[in-house]
Amino acid sequence: MIPRFKPNYGWSDWKAALTPSRGNIPKFEKAFAEKFGCESGIMFAHGRTGIYALMKVWGLKDAEVICPAYTCVVVPHAIVLSRNIPVFVDCEKDHYNMSLDGIRDAITEKTRVIIPTHLFGYPMNVNEVGRIVSQAEKKYGHRIYVIQDCAHSFGAKWNGELVTTFGDAAVFGLNISKIINSIFGGMVITQDKDLAANLRQWRDKNTNEIGLRKTLKRFAYFAAVNVAFKNRIYGFVNWLERKGWLDRFVKYYAEDKINFPSDWDYYPSEIEARVGLNQLKKYDGIICERRQRAREIIGAMCDCVDIRMLPFDEGATYSHIVGQVNVRSAWVDRYLKKGENLGILIEYSIPMLKAYERYHKFDSVAADDYAMRMINFPTGG
Repeated sequence: MIPRFKPNYGWSDWKAALTPSRGNIPKFEKAFAEKFGCESGIMFAHGRTGIYALMKVWGLKDAEVICPAYTCVVVPHAIVLSRNIPVFVDCEKDHYNMSLDGIRDAITEKTRVIIPTHLFGYPMNVNEVGRIVSQAEKKYGHRIYVIQDCAHSFGAKWNGELVTTFGDAAVFGLNISKIINSIFGGMVITQDKDLAANLRQWRDKNTNEIGLRKTLKRFAYFAAVNVAFKNRIYGFVNWLERKGWLDRFVKYYAEDKINFPSDWDYYPSEIEARVGLNQLKKYDGIICERRQRAREIIGAMCDCVDIRMLPFDEGATYSHIVGQVNVRSAWVDRYLKKGENLGILIEYSIPMLKAYERYHKFDSVAADDYAMRMINFPTGG
């Protein structure tokens, strides 16, 4: 079976994982930041830890943070657990990203942060977000920070410019589902040297040393992933997943809970940084193949009346190759018989989750629709 996503691991990644060395975390931070157009990088245990840390170093409490209604639930988790208030904005009607008019309507005098999310690798109009923020800052007389959520958009460009170069910081997740990864981990990059220094200081003061035991568990997970995602084995793994027997490993949220993973406040490990450095070297080749795969699938589906896909976007990175269908279960079953695993990446609109009912302020019609209809095709053969 062809998996819906597959980490791009090879012998060079095994070598990186198995070759002990020190000092790789600052090397990875520097190389990652430079690759995506920023001055500084700060590595964390998870991307959500980076969002939490930003809220803390900015001294925010009970502030409103604007984010998409249709995004990964870990983003509002970080907002709430940092003692701030998520404000959910619906998607554009003809796109997956936040509505610009919705952002304008959502801004109040309590707004202190906006998190544009470049969902599935499609770049958002960062220029217009900047104009909206500038107008709001003049109106309310205080700073409004912008965090680019780039978990899906490593290298995405708006009008030829990296989206990571706009705003105050950009946040990445680096788990195995991402375009490149460091096994686990996350990264914040920024042009602001003072912000970078404050983030490092916060991390050094508020995180725990990972230790040998957890480092070995990272390697065991890396080894298991290398086996589990082989096409000849993945059919069995997918069967276990459909039976619910792998929920402990693949289920990353509960509808009624707002929480972090147990290792959210651990310092990143050397093995993660080593693998991350090696993955970064392969980025250009990976993204080229990903875009070509997206172009082929979009072209093949252009005459199909049962699916809607956005036109190919040269600035997108295609972390996931997605489309909207009317009967999602029928598509999943049809491809399962062909030996291909279609994904259902975000099967919820966050304001509709039980844990977030009290934060449901605006309509989320488009987000609710996407939650029911989105599928993603395998990113590799």
